[in-house]
Amino acid sequence: MKRAAAYEAAGADMILIHSKQKTPDEVESFVRNWNGKVPIVIVPTAYPEMNEERIKALGKIAIVIYGNHAIRASVTAMQDVFVRILKDRGIHAVNNDIVSVEEIFRLQKMDQVKTNEKLFLS
Repeated sequence: MKRAAAYEAAGADMILIHSKQKTPDEVESFVRNWNGKVPIVIVPTAYPEMNEERIKALGKIAIVIYGNHAIRASVTAMQDVFVRILKDRGIHAVNNDIVSVEEIFRLQKMDQVKTNEKLFLS
């Protein structure tokens, strides 16, 4: 509490509170006791039961960072795809279940990359 108050006094825009505990008790206790004016940010990786309902009930949390869920999901998906490729001895069965190469290029804005190559590498 003292450190968060000092950060706020020093001009912090938000207070990020994190806990390595396996339950959200410590974070919830901090939030309930926080009397500062700046909003609170949490990263509930270690305590997944900290859902939207609980967060909203506390009323002081402005941002929730799901810091590693996308990368963890990506790893799970990659492992699943490669297990299938090995089992099927090729990509024929998984090919229609994954995004197209065109979608990857769209996400990378490859059309802009090609335009920039022509513009700057000529």
